[in-house]
Amino acid sequence: MAQINGINNSMGSMNIEGLDLTKMSPFAAAALVQLEIAKTNKDTATRYISEMKSQNDQAKRIMEAADKLRQFKEDKSIGDYNLPKDIESMKKELETLNKAEATYNKMLTDIKDGTLKPYINERKDPCFNLPKDVYNDMKTLTDRVGKKNFPDMTRGDDNVHMEYELKGGLNEIQKYKSVLSAAIAAMEAGGLSSDFNGKLDTTKIDNLVTSLQHKAENCNSDNQTQMVKLQDKMGQYNAFVSGSSDMIKTGAQLQQSILKS
Repeated sequence: MAQINGINNSMGSMNIEGLDLTKMSPFAAAALVQLEIAKTNKDTATRYISEMKSQNDQAKRIMEAADKLRQFKEDKSIGDYNLPKDIESMKKELETLNKAEATYNKMLTDIKDGTLKPYINERKDPCFNLPKDVYNDMKTLTDRVGKKNFPDMTRGDDNVHMEYELKGGLNEIQKYKSVLSAAIAAMEAGGLSSDFNGKLDTTKIDNLVTSLQHKAENCNSDNQTQMVKLQDKMGQYNAFVSGSSDMIKTGAQLQQSILKS
């Protein structure tokens, strides 16, 4: 009864969703107050779940980046890439690669369907024109990143591709996309410092993988802490919901007793 009186005494300043608790029975008012507290705990628990999901997603991205970097470790050609030095430039270059990849795939599909017809050049070879904007993008990119890694992405300056050259160029685009995506993930996770010089070598990859693993472990550790908080909030939510139900039952029982007397 002390709990009911305590709630009843504080109801003068309480207003739940437009309800005036002072005009209710103490039991109904107490039940509503406990439901409101339960809702607050549920909202907090929901926020914890959202934060934990975000942490899990981040840990997954970090580990995927680490896995990609491990795959590149034995590939000596990775050290020949001149990667962009900041994350915004990396993302912009990734957009350029995505556009080129879509164009290469479409051209290969059109060749297969017979809708992209070859022409015969002066050497009597069947060739296909790469769209000028994509060709220029790839020419600019290979000049900056390093032509050594892209023997088939552009065919010199003649702007012609045969089907096998398109396939070779597509493979090179996809490989560089993987390297760039891993570097972006590492940069976002704090694995690459702001003074990154654009070069990845075996030692740097090892250091990056170690750094990324620590980042993922921190995400998991944070989630364990959040799980304890979540369990506490859910426990409080269940307790207040149960308390509200008990108040309603007690009030109903009291009303029945009064009616019978």
